[in-house]
Amino acid sequence: MTIMLGLIAAASGAVAPADENMLPVAYAAVQPADIRVPISDSVRAATWDELEVALDRPVPVRLACIIFVPSGGPGNCVPASLVPLGQERVDWGRILEASDKAVRSADRVDAALFRAAARRVKTLRLFPGDRSTMFSIRFFEEVVASADARPPFAAAPEPALTMGNVAFAEPLDGRLLQMLYPAIAMRYSVNAQVRVTCDIGADLKLLCRDRGMVISNPAEVPGYTAQLMEDLRFSTYQLASTIKLQPKTADGLEVAGRQFAFAVRWALPK
Repeated sequence: MTIMLGLIAAASGAVAPADENMLPVAYAAVQPADIRVPISDSVRAATWDELEVALDRPVPVRLACIIFVPSGGPGNCVPASLVPLGQERVDWGRILEASDKAVRSADRVDAALFRAAARRVKTLRLFPGDRSTMFSIRFFEEVVASADARPPFAAAPEPALTMGNVAFAEPLDGRLLQMLYPAIAMRYSVNAQVRVTCDIGADLKLLCRDRGMVISNPAEVPGYTAQLMEDLRFSTYQLASTIKLQPKTADGLEVAGRQFAFAVRWALPK
């Protein structure tokens, strides 16, 4: 299956506006009811795989992120402690500079936890907010814990199911496709196809542990290629987390416990 994504040319990612660094702050922490697409188990597991630090307890990480309000997409997250309290607007440029210094000087464990939490948070999507502002600052708390781990991907002995023999329980929401398009792909006009194979759980939802295959045009964005590849893969994981399948195949077999292979085409409008 290939999913075509069309976007309006004026859309953008979570990037600070060039002419205005003073951004409004919403100090109340983001709550589950504010989130349209939560961080998926697939993304949490992928970032846990690369954490490279030992944890004996769950660790909450507090972040402040700039939000591109129309899509609800977070980006450029910083340690929440760097945002001064009680101000209607803050100088985001100065905060980003302070964050770079703080993360570089942090010890290895704290820096690794912050990076993992920031990578996770930027994959979620909030419900679109007040359209009178394009950008705002929001606060998040992401808990990093050993419970995030999942078994590595292993291809099943039987062929993966496809859209040729299974169906979605509900149609995909086209608005989600727009919301999940990676900001860096939009910025550099990247078209891409991501192919993954995911495990179908007992709840008929998908857990993606396959790194899959990413084919992009252009194939590289100097200085950002690795980030682009990860963002495309994680956006596909997030999209997959919103999918629920019908319980049986076209020929009446149970789908739970099987694998599902599909491709997502992330494409700018022509």
